[in-house]
Amino acid sequence: MRKQIIIIFSLISTINIFGQNSKNDTLDLAKINLCVFTLQDLKKQDPSIEKVAVTEMDLCSDGFVQDARFENRIGYKSKEYIGILFQKDNYSDAIAKLRLTKDFKGKLPDGTYIDVSTLSAKNIIEKYPELDTWNSRGCSEFWSLTDEHYYFYVQIDKEKEPRYPIDKNYYLTKPIEGIDIILNRSEYCSKINPADPLIILDGKEVKKEDIENLTPENVESITVLKESAIEEYGEKGKNGVIVIKTKSN
Repeated sequence: MRKQIIIIFSLISTINIFGQNSKNDTLDLAKINLCVFTLQDLKKQDPSIEKVAVTEMDLCSDGFVQDARFENRIGYKSKEYIGILFQKDNYSDAIAKLRLTKDFKGKLPDGTYIDVSTLSAKNIIEKYPELDTWNSRGCSEFWSLTDEHYYFYVQIDKEKEPRYPIDKNYYLTKPIEGIDIILNRSEYCSKINPADPLIILDGKEVKKEDIENLTPENVESITVLKESAIEEYGEKGKNGVIVIKTKSN
């Protein structure tokens, strides 16, 4: 049973959807499982989240052009995540985009620490040289340095003419005004997070968050299936299966 206790503690500690972030800790986006994170999850952690307007830095200010990947111009602010505005998917509660504001200090999903209030375009190019391509929709008020997941925005100087070709030396010294992280889940999550095993609790398929409150005292057994997982559970078992039985059943 001691081995089972160690396993269940390990499972619980690694599957917490919110990780160990708190208001007093450095925010670490890698500790938030962005591939399953929803607006409801955010509300569970902070029932007082606030709905706010978001300036879409990659779109025209008139609101005519829309980005179908997320709910445009609407975000949610939480006191638990200073400097982050959460934007959900158009058709579900899934979080589809993060806007990092000037107040954000913490780590990006790849582990890079940033303080947006002191960040310049030059800092970004030094860290991500592959982003040294400046983009703008023409009607947007910002240049973006992007790989379609990360968008780092620099304010366009309207007094500087001509706009094209862009004067990179001039804009490299300018501050980053905001950052977008776009969560195309099928692509983003396959790169950032490994595939999760199937979890069976008392004969029923459950999600990670459903076993967060389990303790060794109420667990009768834990079985981990690898080679036989697909044979017993089909395609759902391709990443392994964790079977948990509680003492009450």
